[in-house]
Amino acid sequence: MIDIIDIYDKYIARENSTHQKKRYSEHKEWFHASSSGMCMRKHYFQHVAKVKPSGIDKNTLRLFRLGDVVHEDIQNALGEHAQENGTQIFIEKEIKIPEVNVRGFLDIIVVDDDALYDIKTCNSFKWSKLFGRFPDKNPSINYYLQLGTYAWWYENTYKKKMKKLALIYYNKDTSRMREMNVSVEYIQEAKEYWFGLKNRFKIGNPAVELGVAPAYAWECNPKYCGFYKVCGGGLKKEKESEL
Repeated sequence: MIDIIDIYDKYIARENSTHQKKRYSEHKEWFHASSSGMCMRKHYFQHVAKVKPSGIDKNTLRLFRLGDVVHEDIQNALGEHAQENGTQIFIEKEIKIPEVNVRGFLDIIVVDDDALYDIKTCNSFKWSKLFGRFPDKNPSINYYLQLGTYAWWYENTYKKKMKKLALIYYNKDTSRMREMNVSVEYIQEAKEYWFGLKNRFKIGNPAVELGVAPAYAWECNPKYCGFYKVCGGGLKKEKESEL
């Protein structure tokens, strides 16, 4: 008898590996725009020390795959709409910012509107933190800095001001969708983050420091960080040393 679950897991593992190699294998020295605002030690291990991260578990790969499918559907729908209406758009556009060695692929820019969109999938718990009756008063801003990074590239390249930044959220549990506007002030904050990273790396790997390395406590977890072991446990080790 065949094992359909195992066959699917192996398929998405191959797809993920192929995708990663195609996008990043020849650009290992470039920081990823999608990692804007994240742990600086993680950046150091991946792009400076070039440490190979630990593997991703099967459940996480399935979640990534679901996110990829949602991305493709929304982008394909917008692509068809743009063709029918003559709208100029960028989809999965590669960007490079050489002065800080950052590279990435933005989701959607509607050039006619100078509007930038990034697609994010989330579960119902995250959705409630964003759009519930009692939203998180101190949300993670890494997605905002990611948008700011893409917008920085756009303004530099086309000498135009970005008028709109927005996140398109898709709830994987309910299929609800919602748009969240993001302040264009995060363009400047993205610049400060990447130049700050560049300056810190001049003196080596940053020390463990909440707010910088990691940027958020939830990052310091083997589930989310492929460099948790080589980092020595990060915040966990830091707390143990204080006891």
